[in-house]
Amino acid sequence: MEPSNVVLQRFFESSEAARRASAPLRKSAAVSVRFTDVAGDFHFKLVDGKPRFSEGKADDPDFELTMAPAAVTALAEKPDAEVGDLGILFFQRIVAKDIHVKLHSGLIKLTTRGWLGVMAAGGGKVVVWMASKGLKGPAAIGHALAKLRKG
Repeated sequence: MEPSNVVLQRFFESSEAARRASAPLRKSAAVSVRFTDVAGDFHFKLVDGKPRFSEGKADDPDFELTMAPAAVTALAEKPDAEVGDLGILFFQRIVAKDIHVKLHSGLIKLTTRGWLGVMAAGGGKVVVWMASKGLKGPAAIGHALAKLRKG
């Protein structure tokens, strides 16, 4: 079995789903990533408009993710998924506690870095899924961000 960092790097750098999902991001957007099965710090960001996953700490990350192998495998199994389906899968893995998220940026910074564009790219599928979990309307975003901040 390949280490999670190798699997996630291949997904980010070769999957059409990762390219489409990250398209709205600005070059300043960054995510710190840690794994439960691999030591060390990693990060995700766009380089020359393409998703890149690298070793080392992110400069000024918007999020910090800690990912279990099950979450990495689930995402990597969907290299051609629609953005909405990928977003739902990501949130399902958070609910399943295979992904732990700690938020470092507020709503304005997230917006200027393109993260709300990523949510919008997920379209109605993500909104319907979130509503089915009781997260409805603009207040839901604030509530979700507050929960993530407590991380």
